[in-house]
Amino acid sequence: MKTFNPRKILIPVDFSETSMIAIEHAAFMAQLFKAELVLLHVVEKHWEKFSVVAPEMRVEAPSDLINSIEKRLEETAGDIREKYGVTSVCMTSDGAIYSEVISVAKEHNVDLIVMGTHGTSGIVEFFIGSNAYKVVTESTCPVLTVRAYSNKLGFKNIVLPVDDSIHSRQKVNHAIVLAKQFAAKIHILGLSDSEDEGEIKHFEKKIDGIADYLTKCNIQFSRKTINGGNQAKVSYDYAKTVNADLIVIMTDQDENITGRLLGTYAQQVVNHSKIPVLSIQPVIANIPFVLPY
Repeated sequence: MKTFNPRKILIPVDFSETSMIAIEHAAFMAQLFKAELVLLHVVEKHWEKFSVVAPEMRVEAPSDLINSIEKRLEETAGDIREKYGVTSVCMTSDGAIYSEVISVAKEHNVDLIVMGTHGTSGIVEFFIGSNAYKVVTESTCPVLTVRAYSNKLGFKNIVLPVDDSIHSRQKVNHAIVLAKQFAAKIHILGLSDSEDEGEIKHFEKKIDGIADYLTKCNIQFSRKTINGGNQAKVSYDYAKTVNADLIVIMTDQDENITGRLLGTYAQQVVNHSKIPVLSIQPVIANIPFVLPY
């Protein structure tokens, strides 16, 4: 499995409070990992929203608007270079935000996407979802989502939720890389929904394996298993109790019965957590992932 080592970090920028916070997080990480930043502003094609009603309508972005955006991106890049000593590439694009972010990330071999999210709830969450969640589900590289509350840079307490899904442990190495880089503690959170004693013992052995691996990697950690409940809510509620500043999840992590009514596990965590969330796509292989002892 490829080691997580971000050398190129993409930040979608709309100059909102959350996107500016995302820039600070990305720049801080780029400084530590010696990475390059890609600042991307997407000008939405508003005509696409009305294509059903008036398919002949097409409104192009005025050139003076594009020039203004490019100037502001360059100013932002200059501020980043002065504050963090990090190089940034500035880009503008047009289209749907999430699809352009995915396209640019692939085209430029991006290792990490960092983006702000306002979160969503209710009908919008279930049927449409946020741009952030759409990026999370379609991106082949990890995505770090941050909210307006996420002003503290760096990570000192990382929550690692682990369920019984086949790819759940693939995120362990990502968490370890970050824990080493930021001298952080990892909090293993076992998420069990079984009442069978044998299944519970089998699940705890998986947690034992992760704990042993963290010990060998000289990572400080704690462990706790919680049985039942909405696993997404359990995750971000637990993160608050340990003063976490990052939750690391897989995009395919199992949803429980309660979760299915509210959206997938990843969707709920990304849309509701006030703590930054690192979402990782599973590597699909013919054999299950095994911790590299």
